[in-house]
Amino acid sequence: WLAERHSKGRYTNFLDTTDHLTQVAEMASGFAAAFDAQEWAYMAGLAHDIGKYSKEFQKRILEDGPSCDHSTAGAYELYRQKRWFLAYCVAGHHSGLPDGGSSANTIDQPTLSARMKRAKAKRIPDYQAFETEVQLQSPDITKLDFEKLDNGFSVSFWIRMLFSCLVDADYLCTERFMEGAPRSTNEYSSIAELTDRLEKGIAPFFPPSNELNRVRCALLDLSRKCARQAPGVFSLTVPTGGGKTLASMRFALHHASANPGMMRRVIYVAPYTAIIEQNAEVYRKYLGSENVLEHHSNHDFDDEHESGRSMRLAAENWDVPIVVTTTVQFFESLFSNRPSRCRKLHNIVGSVIVLDEAQMLPTKQLRPCLRALSELVHHYGCSIVLCSATQPTFNKYFEEQGCLVREINPNVKQDYQKLQRVSYRYEGELSNEGLAERLASCRQALCVVNSRRQAADLYRSLSEAYGLQGVFHLSTLMFPAHRAKKLREIGERLSAGEGCIVISTSLIEAGVDIDFPVVYRALAGLDSIVQCAGRCNREGKRRTSESIVHVFEPSADMGYMMPADVAQRASLTYSVMSSGSSLELSDFDFGSLDAIEGYFRQLLALKESDLDASNVLSMLKVRDTSIPFKKAAEAFRMIEEGTRAILIPDEEISDEIDALRAGFISHVSLRRMMRYSVNVYDQDFNTLNDCNALECIGDGVCLLSDMGIYDQAVGLDISKAGGRGLCF
Repeated sequence: WLAERHSKGRYTNFLDTTDHLTQVAEMASGFAAAFDAQEWAYMAGLAHDIGKYSKEFQKRILEDGPSCDHSTAGAYELYRQKRWFLAYCVAGHHSGLPDGGSSANTIDQPTLSARMKRAKAKRIPDYQAFETEVQLQSPDITKLDFEKLDNGFSVSFWIRMLFSCLVDADYLCTERFMEGAPRSTNEYSSIAELTDRLEKGIAPFFPPSNELNRVRCALLDLSRKCARQAPGVFSLTVPTGGGKTLASMRFALHHASANPGMMRRVIYVAPYTAIIEQNAEVYRKYLGSENVLEHHSNHDFDDEHESGRSMRLAAENWDVPIVVTTTVQFFESLFSNRPSRCRKLHNIVGSVIVLDEAQMLPTKQLRPCLRALSELVHHYGCSIVLCSATQPTFNKYFEEQGCLVREINPNVKQDYQKLQRVSYRYEGELSNEGLAERLASCRQALCVVNSRRQAADLYRSLSEAYGLQGVFHLSTLMFPAHRAKKLREIGERLSAGEGCIVISTSLIEAGVDIDFPVVYRALAGLDSIVQCAGRCNREGKRRTSESIVHVFEPSADMGYMMPADVAQRASLTYSVMSSGSSLELSDFDFGSLDAIEGYFRQLLALKESDLDASNVLSMLKVRDTSIPFKKAAEAFRMIEEGTRAILIPDEEISDEIDALRAGFISHVSLRRMMRYSVNVYDQDFNTLNDCNALECIGDGVCLLSDMGIYDQAVGLDISKAGGRGLCF
């Protein structure tokens, strides 16, 4: 297109660049209006590509010349005008927000300081031709009120929000140019319309017909009533089975409706994809699939239909009324420096953020997470809802930031009594043989342990010794699609009343809608035990006294090693059990509110010095305009690295595997293939690689070539690799 215009004598790239700058500036300004920063976003948009006015860039476009730096130019012009905060955005609009660096940096380094030195020394292409087309001065822009942003973490957060406006506008304008038209999107319902749809959907619940429904309906009514309160931080404490999925959404929609013009979407955040998939389906049922974006690594967008393509595009910037996503996706985006991850941030402004299973926030990143949530409340028109059946005591951390946490459900204690569906029994130490014998005497039972090796050993012990039908094993060494298939079989057997005994790691504790009459749980964090208890008598069809959750400790001589954090939490649980109770340990009520409160109080006190293990908050304090955006983004990780994905061959993805081998595969197909992969630690990956059990088939994907190592019952069994037992 550019070559055609040039050949006809009508090509003026400067004019095209000017149009692009103006379009990006106007769009970015519109995005930033949600947090009153439209003038700053306009300036960033106007300056971001002025480096394209250089002869070197013209040669790059017209003659396929060498690549050249076109981002530093606009950053330097803004930096010279003492708009250093905008310089970060412009400098990083392709490569990511850079570290600020210092005056000691040499000009060849990637920091903002070094790049400004490079520009000052005229070591970048000459771009001054921009002055005939673009006027960067704007008398309407007043001095930024840094005092409002406390000249610390808030400043870095504000810069990242401006960056989001700029890069999303740049992506969208470029996309519109390349496609020849704006992207087509679904016709979304308004918040008011969604509120009405939910009300019509839940109307049949009233009046309630039994005690369980009375509790659920009362919670729904409290959620609607509380929604009229001013925006801020809320907690919703609901025992398992109390109906928090719909109660939290009813609160969120009514709360947004009560603040028109300020709140514009609901973002539901949960730690596990199993919870997300389950709740996203509920929300689609009540609110319409066209209004609900399900965004996580395992979700396949149906590109064969327009609605699926629209949702895939919406996942790039969350421009939909209801977003359902993972804790990792949400928080890592808030601390990211990458354009692709930051695009969505400006659309978080004015949201009701429902944080489900709040107790699952990793303690090593707890302070940065809560600080970011407080920032969204104070400066970006958001409300936060902390949902849990085992509510952690985060109040003091929010209060440090001036946020009072308000409980939506004042009837927590009464609800726990009304919805108590299990009895707990502490059993002390049990060997695998003892466990297997107990489980074999049950028709239907669930046993959850802390070690993948123990899960596999116990499964084999049970199935070999008793030869039972309907014995299942679940662990993260099975690829997700395999686990999903097993869970469907488990659900079918349970519904049919057939024999069903499941040995699992903790992956089954949250978001899996299954109901067992008996549960065995290895001693762990008290919150994990209570979550596991939610799989026992889930429907409330049995008597509490007959629905027993047996808590046990694996015999010490079996040598199963728990992860350090799990072991520490188990120790805390035992401490709570042993303190201040006149009852025998065997009768301890793990699900009591006093026990839960005591557990989290001790846990957070123990972890107090480690709640920002990577020192992310101290990194992001402004020091003489230097902010290490890249360094902080790398330090903030919700999931520790050190694992590698291995693709497991399956007939369902045979076409994708062939396409990958041939060097041609789409991102959509790659994402789908992740449901057929297992993550292993580096040492285990190296073991498999050393014995030639892996095949690299392109795009960094490693395929398991020796299927003798993948057991259809227990998943990837690294102990079989080359006959060597090297799995620790």
